Amino acid sequence: MTRLVLLWCLGGAFAAPAGAAEVQPDLSDSRVRLQTQLEVLDALLDNGMAEQALSMIAEMNKQGAQDVRIDVAKGRAMHQRGLEHDAERVLLAAVKRYPRDAAARAQLGVLLADRGKVAEALESLQKARKLAPRDADIANNLGFVQLAAGDAEAAVDSFHAALEIDPAAIRTRNNLGIALVRLDRYDEALEAFYAAATDEADARYNFGAACEAAGDRAAALTAYERTVQLRPGHPAAVAALSHLLKETTP
Repeated sequence: MTRLVLLWCLGGAFAAPAGAAEVQPDLSDSRVRLQTQLEVLDALLDNGMAEQALSMIAEMNKQGAQDVRIDVAKGRAMHQRGLEHDAERVLLAAVKRYPRDAAARAQLGVLLADRGKVAEALESLQKARKLAPRDADIANNLGFVQLAAGDAEAAVDSFHAALEIDPAAIRTRNNLGIALVRLDRYDEALEAFYAAATDEADARYNFGAACEAAGDRAAALTAYERTVQLRPGHPAAVAALSHLLKETTP
């Protein structure tokens, strides 16, 4: 939905069925106008257009718009621009003002994790998860931070919970595979990578990358070799193989 809104705002258009009336949002209704603006902000941020999002937020603030979702978008935009200290200040204020808003706590958790504040990130995402137990993105992000904290078992549980909500989430399946590799559950990890990839070659490569990151170079080497057998010239696998072979050659 956000992509459609962005295309509409930037002048793109989709052909309407013959005889169909063009429906435009009633921007005279303040709630509809705010929702439309929030969708545009999401679209801008999804496309990495943080500067434009911040300009739009500044204009909305001038017009007196106030909403926790604006604060979350502002924190996200600042984070994208590398203004991490300012982003943290904005999101901490949002959490203090709206303590039961899951999105604010979740965005704060993502920011804190990127800043290396893993314990604080965990606390923020755990609270967000309790507030929004059916949010797959929050469950996935919690699992990712749990993995960064060294708790692969908890991460696997969080990724499974996220997939129960959104079984089609490719990123979550890959994250699950990484966590399972950390637990030496290679067969299950391969299943997760197979479910996420378009073919066996990519699944084997992702498995190899996870093994290499976990320190199992032998398993990584085997996986990369299998990838190249399945798809000769696989660029990522060829590069990874070359790197590993150079490190292991006296």
